[in-house]
Amino acid sequence: MIKEYYNFIKDYLQLAELKMKYIVVNVVSAFFYKGFSILLPLVASLIIKYLTLNDAIMTYNCLGIFLIIYILYIIALYINYRIYGFNVNFVYDKLTTKILNKLISVDNNFTRIISKGRLMNSINSDIIDIGDMNDRISELLTGLVQIIAVLVIVSTYNIYLCLILIVFAFLYIIVRNNSDRKINFYHNKVVVQDDKYSTLLTQIVSGLQEIKTFNMLPKLTNKLNFIQSRFTKCYKIKRHYYTIRDNDVKFITYIFRFLLYTLLILLMAKGKIEVSILVLIVSYHEYLVTYINDFIDSSSTIREVNTAVNRVNDILSYNSQSINFGNINTNDIYGIIEFKNVTLNIKNNIILNNINLKIDHNEVVAIVGEAGSGKTMMFNLLLRLFEPTKGKITLDNINIFDFSKEIYSSNVSIVNQKPFIFNMSIRKNLDFVDDNIEHQIEACKKAGIHNFIETLPNGYNTILRENGSNISGGQKQMISIARTILSDAEVILLDDITTSLDPDTAKLVPKLIDNLKKDHTIIMITKKPDLMRSADRIVVLDKGKIVDVGTHKQLIERNEIYQMLQSRKSPSRIGVFNND
Repeated sequence: MIKEYYNFIKDYLQLAELKMKYIVVNVVSAFFYKGFSILLPLVASLIIKYLTLNDAIMTYNCLGIFLIIYILYIIALYINYRIYGFNVNFVYDKLTTKILNKLISVDNNFTRIISKGRLMNSINSDIIDIGDMNDRISELLTGLVQIIAVLVIVSTYNIYLCLILIVFAFLYIIVRNNSDRKINFYHNKVVVQDDKYSTLLTQIVSGLQEIKTFNMLPKLTNKLNFIQSRFTKCYKIKRHYYTIRDNDVKFITYIFRFLLYTLLILLMAKGKIEVSILVLIVSYHEYLVTYINDFIDSSSTIREVNTAVNRVNDILSYNSQSINFGNINTNDIYGIIEFKNVTLNIKNNIILNNINLKIDHNEVVAIVGEAGSGKTMMFNLLLRLFEPTKGKITLDNINIFDFSKEIYSSNVSIVNQKPFIFNMSIRKNLDFVDDNIEHQIEACKKAGIHNFIETLPNGYNTILRENGSNISGGQKQMISIARTILSDAEVILLDDITTSLDPDTAKLVPKLIDNLKKDHTIIMITKKPDLMRSADRIVVLDKGKIVDVGTHKQLIERNEIYQMLQSRKSPSRIGVFNND
């Protein structure tokens, strides 16, 4: 048990990185206020003793001592509370910063291993629980000292009374500790189900429109109910052990209280103890129950918080796929992209096979193909989320991995199918890229969203609700495109951007792309036949290979896959494919 708690505390201290002086102040102040609390019953018994002896001077002296001890107790308790608050804030700031920095650096596999629900629970509750750990450690150490101190004090008065309290303390700790272990076991199971519920609920909120369209709600509700039933089952068992624990410890408490009172009455009847000693022993028995409860509560909480420590450590210890970036910092980039014999294998599966493709500046290239053909993986490679297994990709004839992270990310930008908009004003959403209002207006004009923004009551200062829910999907997409234009990127990747656009807005996209290509290299993934036709060249992918490249006129005459894609009014499948 000692080794177990030693490991708990060691893992916590390594994670929290608390400064030693703050730990010392927390523990020392706890020792002082708990030490003073032990002395209070002892001085109170002396007051009763001298009061029964009619010794006024000693009675008032003891009253004075009692007051001084009580004031010192309050001061030590105040210091302990202050340092506790400081430690919680320190740990919270430290861990939120660590997690944020980790999230910035993780790869695409992260959310497959650490679910979004688990991640949010860790940020919302685990970090706060961990902040409480230092106080619990000091409570554990000082609680043990308090228990020993009470037993030592009682032993100086009567060894039999002390033995009763020792047996009581031993049984009480054993029963509570065993129950708390069971409670902690099922608490972990409850947390797992809570993570699953939160993850699924987050996904439902994100895809609510599609869920309603395809009537997925009944099956998703069944899934939620199943998770909730498992949660409820584990929670009921956890509460069952709470009930057993509390009833058992109360039974033990009252049995030993009866034995203690019986022995005290016998000793008083024989004249071996005074009333003051009786009051002292009764008080210390009550204090002992409190001290043991605090001690066990602290040990139980440390065990539970250790779960939170492990969960946060899982996030921070996640090893992203190692991708090394270069140190080329030149910003003199023209925007010529070339795939040279690029092959990508993932888990022994060939995702892209010997891709060769050159895309010139001021050119619009559309990448098309069936779901799973490798379109999105080409974008993932361009975004440097993966490294090619063979071959290389160049930007202006320089390997893209030779550029520094800052230079490359500022010159290659993407507009996603579902762009993310912050719960801020339109201006502040654009400020993340460029806070020059004139540049923002110019970018919004190019994106075709400026006139709409001007019709809003607060214009560019209009607050967008979470993820832009108070504007249409098309308007949100146009703001995202304006944000990309602001980035001054030479290469712009458009990932099926018309998916969330209404028909009228979608008609404006070919003209927008035509304007953008004057200053940019445009590469787009699309399922829309009209966008395919607007491209300068079209790349047809099938099972990870480029099977044809040409203009719309050329491909419509010779390529069956392209002919089939052109004949469709909508994609045949809806969803996200890892290798698409």
